[in-house]
Amino acid sequence: MNRRQFSAALAAMPFASEILPARAQDERPATIVVGFAAGGSVDSAARVVAEHLRRITQRTYVVENRSGAAGRLAPEYVRRAAADGATLMIVPHGPMTLFPHIYRDLRYDPLRDFAPVSRLATYDYALIASPAFPARNAAQLQAWARQAGNTANFGSPGAGSVPHFVGTTLASKLGLPLAHVPYRGAAPALADVMGRQLALVVAPVADALELHRQGKLRILGTSGPVRSPVSPEVATFREIGIDYVLPGWYGLYGPAGMPPAVVAGLEQALSRALQRRDLQESFRKMGLVCAPANGPALQAAQASELAMWKSVVQSSDFQPES
Repeated sequence: MNRRQFSAALAAMPFASEILPARAQDERPATIVVGFAAGGSVDSAARVVAEHLRRITQRTYVVENRSGAAGRLAPEYVRRAAADGATLMIVPHGPMTLFPHIYRDLRYDPLRDFAPVSRLATYDYALIASPAFPARNAAQLQAWARQAGNTANFGSPGAGSVPHFVGTTLASKLGLPLAHVPYRGAAPALADVMGRQLALVVAPVADALELHRQGKLRILGTSGPVRSPVSPEVATFREIGIDYVLPGWYGLYGPAGMPPAVVAGLEQALSRALQRRDLQESFRKMGLVCAPANGPALQAAQASELAMWKSVVQSSDFQPES
């Protein structure tokens, strides 16, 4: 058996990609682009995924941060890249579902310009208050808002962010005129809730979970369909009387036009990576739950959410930005 025949036979073996020599694979480093700064949750998740892909495929994956413009720079860059699997991106759902409705001159089309490879993980959004806040369920929130009047408000990590519109949706479902107070990130908003300058905050669960467990904040409810294994002690919105579900997610995409075999190979490698307990534990510490879904399933969920956000934004007072 010559060397070529040996490599072909080895590649056909179960889990061969984990032991196939790098020279039998694509030797070029691949890039995973992230639209946020190093050290943030998306960046951290991408670095974990990159390392596990390296172990499985024997190919180097390098995380490249293109931060700014609220996460838009990564999709703008990746859509122009060669569709050969060497340039990918890990992105949360906002830039792929909400942004077309809040930016007039978005320089990418989320459905047309990218090849969805796999959903990686899901996470929940939370409605957060101080421990002294008088309400714990929908009926009590409605009673509090009637008494609070013009001081009934909620904060978010920024105008036009997913938490902003989660908050307006919760207010609508509760029939409450909650004023939105935008912040530059979740941390200052949570600080103002702890200091009683702000009544409520909507933010990803991970941003508030440790403070909740320390008794410095109280998470009233979360947006998942069921309680998250990340925060099993916290009730869902449905459990406190608000019929609203919105799991956030991270997805892996490449440029449109990637060969089906390349997409399938990446999806298979990711599926194997997401089954590993050490990766699952790394994600759990970030507030993420491994939730693989293949490209067609990811694209279907993306299209559904894209349509949902259109009506939410249109029914709000938000004016699209340039």
